[in-house]
Amino acid sequence: MNIIDYVTKFGGKRFSERPLGEIDGLIFTELSYLNFTGLVDMTPSTITLGELAVNVDRLVSDTLLPQNNVKLLDVIRRSERFAPVRVGCFREENDEKREMRFAAVTFYLPDGAEFVAYRGTDITLLGWKEDFNMAFRRHVPSQKLAVEYLKQVASNERCPLYIGGHSKGGNLALYAAVNAGKRIQRRTVAVYNFDGPGFHESIFERPEYLAVADRVCKAVPHDSLIGILLFHSEKYKVVESRSVLIGQHDPFAWAVKDENGFVELPETTRNSRHVDATMRVWLEGMEPDERRKFVNTLFKVIGGSGAATVPQLFGDLWGAFRKMRQTFKELTEEEREIIGANGKKLLRLWLRSVRGVLA
Repeated sequence: MNIIDYVTKFGGKRFSERPLGEIDGLIFTELSYLNFTGLVDMTPSTITLGELAVNVDRLVSDTLLPQNNVKLLDVIRRSERFAPVRVGCFREENDEKREMRFAAVTFYLPDGAEFVAYRGTDITLLGWKEDFNMAFRRHVPSQKLAVEYLKQVASNERCPLYIGGHSKGGNLALYAAVNAGKRIQRRTVAVYNFDGPGFHESIFERPEYLAVADRVCKAVPHDSLIGILLFHSEKYKVVESRSVLIGQHDPFAWAVKDENGFVELPETTRNSRHVDATMRVWLEGMEPDERRKFVNTLFKVIGGSGAATVPQLFGDLWGAFRKMRQTFKELTEEEREIIGANGKKLLRLWLRSVRGVLA
C-alpha cells in the first residue's frame, strides 16, 4: 500500500475523527510539488483541494511525477478527509543570481490546524545546484526564506502548526522550525522531515533545535541516498521503499502499513550506511572554500550541456556528455585539478568502503 492506496482506503475519516499523522504529512509535502501558480496566491485562500483538483493537468505540469500526482489528485477529490482542506499562502521565488529556488504552500485543515509544506528539489538543475551549495554554506537563501515564510503564515492565526517537507523541503521545514522563534515553536505539533539532506553539524547543538527535537519526525527509505547526506540527527525511522537506487526517494514508493504509519525496518541498508560514511569522510577532508570550488566547477561542466532541467539532461545523455566533455577541456588548469583530485579522493574512499564490506 502506498499514499494513493492510503487515501482510497482511509479517506473517509475526516481530520476531526482522526488527527493528522505522518502519512498525511507525506501527502501534504508531495502536494507542495504541484504547480499552484495562478491558482493560489499568498492569501489564506478559501479554495479547497477538491475544487483545485479539477485543474489536474495544470497542477501536474512541470512536476517530476505527473502520472502519480494525477492519480493522487483523483482520489483526493473524492476523499472526505482531504477534499475539504483549504489551500493558501502559496509563495514561489526563483533567483538564478542567488542560486535559489523556493516554494511553499499552507494547507488549512477543517479542525483548525495548519500544515506548512515546503517544496523539495524540483526538475531544474538550478534547484540541484542549491542543494549542493549546502555542502559549503551554513545557510542557503531558501533556508532564510523558509523562516520568513513561516513567520508570515503563522502571524495570520494562533492555531496548531504542522511543518513539513520532502527532500530539500524537509531540510527547509526543520530549519524554519528551529529558527522561527519560541512563540511559533510552542504552537508546533510536529515537524516532518521526509528524506531531507542534513545541515552543518552545529545546528544540532543549538538550544533552538533542542526546543523542538522531541517533535521532529525524520523518515528515510531503507536505501536512502539523499536523507543521509551532510550531517544529520541519528534519530530517524527507516521506511520500506518499493523502488531501487534514487527511486527510493520517491514518496509514492514508500510502503504504508495502515492508517497509523509506514512499514518500518530496523535500519538502513549496508549500501546506504557506506554512502553516509564515505560522504562524511570526503566532506570533512575538504575546507569549505574547496567544497565551494568543487561544486561550482562541477555545475559549470554540467551547465555546459545546455540543459536547464534534469529531464533535458537525460533526454539526450550522449549529446549532453559530448558538450560537457568539451566544457571540461576548456576549464582552467586549477579547475580541472579541483575536479580530478577530489573525484579521485572520493573514488578511493568508496573503494576502501566497499573492500571493508566485502572483507
